[in-house]
Amino acid sequence: MQSIISADEGCILEMIKISKTFPGVKALDDVDIRVKRGSVHAVVGENGAGKSTLMKILGGALLPDSGTIVFQGKKTVVTSTLAAINMGISMIYQELNPIKELTIAENLFLGREPGRRISALVDWKELYANTGKLLKSM
Repeated sequence: MQSIISADEGCILEMIKISKTFPGVKALDDVDIRVKRGSVHAVVGENGAGKSTLMKILGGALLPDSGTIVFQGKKTVVTSTLAAINMGISMIYQELNPIKELTIAENLFLGREPGRRISALVDWKELYANTGKLLKSM
């Protein structure tokens, strides 16, 4: 991976000239966003503005048609949601419970459930402890 920016700038994420087209719809047209470490941003706009599409590209659910993603100073391609998670990028979508039959804790750690080392079972005690820590930090 090629270094694009210097670490002392404090920029953790850049999405540069991101474009995405679906049949008959240009969802994103050369969108730029730059995020400095420790800052908070909101992506806002009317329905159909491309907010979800941009976040799905960052989270690996969609690939952009063109553009560049620079994460932690390195140009990268986020090829899947698992790749994004492994990089430290995860999404919590606007739906409060993406899977209504699951608890908040189960939805928060969906696909990243803590497991016991000996079996493939979910370690529920750790799952709820992790959820408590996460919610307390907010």
